[in-house]
Amino acid sequence: MSENKKTIDTSNKKKILKILFFPSIFILVVGIFLVSYYTFANRVYDSYKVTIVSNINTINKINKNTSQFNSNQTIDVKYAKQQLPIIIKDLSALRDTLSNSTPTSKYKKDIENLSSGLDKNLLIYRQTLAILNNPSGNDVGTSVENLKTFRDDCMNFYSLVDINNIEIVLPETSLVFISNVLNYSYSAVMIKKETDIKLEQNQVFINKIDGLSVSFLASRTNFYSDVSKVRAKEMSYDDLLSLVDDDFTKLNEVQTEFKSLSVPPTSIPTYESFKILIDNYESYLKDFKIALTSEKIQALSAVVDPSSLDALYTSSTGLFSKVQSANNDFNKVYTQLKAKE
Repeated sequence: MSENKKTIDTSNKKKILKILFFPSIFILVVGIFLVSYYTFANRVYDSYKVTIVSNINTINKINKNTSQFNSNQTIDVKYAKQQLPIIIKDLSALRDTLSNSTPTSKYKKDIENLSSGLDKNLLIYRQTLAILNNPSGNDVGTSVENLKTFRDDCMNFYSLVDINNIEIVLPETSLVFISNVLNYSYSAVMIKKETDIKLEQNQVFINKIDGLSVSFLASRTNFYSDVSKVRAKEMSYDDLLSLVDDDFTKLNEVQTEFKSLSVPPTSIPTYESFKILIDNYESYLKDFKIALTSEKIQALSAVVDPSSLDALYTSSTGLFSKVQSANNDFNKVYTQLKAKE
């Protein structure tokens, strides 16, 4: 009986061992699998992290290169325009590398943020290059606002990249460079506005001088040729004096409008030369009127030798020569002014 019981106990123990053996083997296999899997996964993660860190370090290095464009609060425009295409090319290559990579689940979101930040990073340098090539263009206001937006978006996306022991930011040198580009554009726009205002003022002045010079030329006359007509009784002294007075009236109108002109700095030589011209003509008219009035008085009182009467006009004849010379000087200066527009 005892032997049978002993045999049964042995048999039961074997069954129990069999029952325990297979789960143990299963657990062991699963354990080995899990250890192997996570070891492999960690190696994959670590390997991909190394790649990300390498790319981030390269991006940071490229961005720091912008320091070579800065000089206090100014910018070396010529050098920046030469080097920016190289920076854009290098960042584009990195962007292509990221686009063609297959991120692990652990770093998928980080790669998305890194790629988005890099896209904005590229747009920053493309926009700065466009501004430097045409700092005062018609669309510079939009370009400036776009640059600010690209900068802020880039900084935001980079701040969302959360990887241990590595940081990607727009370095201070890049921010200073962007600020200098903005200031450069603002200055260029202001200079362009000032230039446009000056050009507009010059054009207004030119248009008015055009009208005044035409009016002046239409009235300018050498009345000495009419004296012989008076002496030949073809017209009276009073008729000729009336013509001189008409010229005085026209000249006064020109002078009144001329005095009201707003004169841009670049138009001052033209203004001064026209003033000399109309002042000389005024002097001529006054002198000629005095001479003609004197001849009228002498002609009424007695017979006068024509040669002595001609001597009355010596001064006015000289003054009219000065008018002719002043007119030539004015035309020369005025032509130069219009050639600058």
